[in-house]
This record gives sequence, structure tokens and C-alpha cells, in this order.
Amino acid sequence: MKTRTIGIVLVVAALLASCKQDRLPNGFPDKDEFAEILSEVHLTEAIINQMRIKNRGIDSTANNYYHHVLAKFNLTQEKFDTIVNWYLAHPEIYQDVYDESIAMLSEKQAEWQREVKGIEDEMERKRKEKEARNVWKDKKNYFISLKDTFDRRIPFELNVDTIEAESYRVSAFYQFLKGSRVEKPTLEVMAFYEDSTLDTLTYKLHNTHISTKAELMIGLNKDLKILRIEGYLVKHDTMEEIRARIKDIEFVFQPKVDSLEMDSVNFESFNTELPKIE
Repeated sequence: MKTRTIGIVLVVAALLASCKQDRLPNGFPDKDEFAEILSEVHLTEAIINQMRIKNRGIDSTANNYYHHVLAKFNLTQEKFDTIVNWYLAHPEIYQDVYDESIAMLSEKQAEWQREVKGIEDEMERKRKEKEARNVWKDKKNYFISLKDTFDRRIPFELNVDTIEAESYRVSAFYQFLKGSRVEKPTLEVMAFYEDSTLDTLTYKLHNTHISTKAELMIGLNKDLKILRIEGYLVKHDTMEEIRARIKDIEFVFQPKVDSLEMDSVNFESFNTELPKIE
């Protein structure tokens, strides 16, 4: 009988010691809250990894994002590491927390992917609308050299008398290659209005080996309708030697009543897809 009593006492003592040992330290999040923290951190790390793949110079922004997530739960990096180490020292508790965090992360990933899908659909819709407003129907890319027999200034003429537009935006990327001797290349656009007046706009091109975007807005400050647009993609002294690339030429009109706001929102930086959870 005495032996049995001693055995019961030892078992109870062991259980009490175990409960005391596994009790969360003061100030530590409970299992449910820590599972939420882990799911947020894992999600953030996945996003940061994708950001780094797309842009190697993003580390500073990514780290700020990571610390913002910890601050959301009133945690510093040091305190978070301490909590993780404690849970890792108690694997049975940690396993429950980890399983719960994975379930939460799956839900967050599904929600994120729905958001990404919605943004991608919106981007595609806007891209198609923008393409429909692009009145440039010639080649979108040119390579110019002295061997070319066509007018190396790349003249153009667009009849836009049937279009009800508030303004037009012409843009292209220019790159002047080795051997080019052009001193003052310009993009020149002339707008002919319904009252027979004329506007001439020029953009001084950057004479550089680096591909650089040039852009001009036409018709912004006039209520008159534009009937015709003429100009030169690269106006220069034709006696000069020129070697250049012109890429991604666009001539987009802005409707008078336009709720698209195509250029007011930048979706390109928001194009992250999370990896699958294993």
C-alpha cells in the first residue's frame, strides 16, 4: 500500500513539473496568437522572396515590411527570436502551433491569390482599353542605320478627325548606338486643329547608349478638336550619321470623358504570386 502511494505521488509530481515546465513565460503570446504571428511572418517572407527575385535592390523595402509585421504584434526581432526558440524547445507545443499556422497560411494564401487574380484581370482590362486607344498602327520598333534607304527621320502622319479626344500622348524608347554622330535629335509632333491653327511640339532626345523613354502630350491646353497629327520620330540633320533603336512606340488618345485613369495607377509593382505551401 505504501509503495502504491509513493508511486502515485511520483506521477503527480512529474505531471506538475511537466505543466510548470511547459507553462508559457509571462508576456509570451498564447498558442493561437503565436500561430497567427507565424502565419503572418511566413506570408511576409514569401512575399519578400518574390520581391527580391523581381528586384535585387528591394532589400531595404522588404526589411521594412518585415519589421512592420512584427510591430503589428508589438514584437521586436529580438523578442520574436526568443519566443521562437522557446517554442522550439517545447516541440509538442510547437507542433500544434505550427499546424495551426499552416492552416491559417493556406487561407491567407488563397485570399492573396484572389487579390492578385483580381489585379491581373484589371491590368489586362486596362491594357486592352489602352491598346484600343492607340492610334499608332505602323511598326512599333525601328532600327536605323546609314544603310537604310527610307527617310531616317521616320516621318509619320495620323488622321484623327473621327476621334473625340481630349489629348494625345506619344511615347517611345530611344537608344543611340555606337557610331552615331547625331548632335541634336528631337521628337517633333505637329497638331492641326479644326480652326486651321497648328501646334508644334518638340522633345529633345537624350543622345545616350541607354534606352530612354521620351514622351509628349498634345492638345492638353486646347478645347479645339485635332484633325491631323504629323511629325518625325527622330528629327535630325540628315547629313549626320545615325545608328539608333526606337522601341515600344505608342500614340494613345485620351477620350473627353475618360474614367479609365490608365496612367494614374501603377500596377506593375504589384505582381507577386506566392509559392505553393508544401
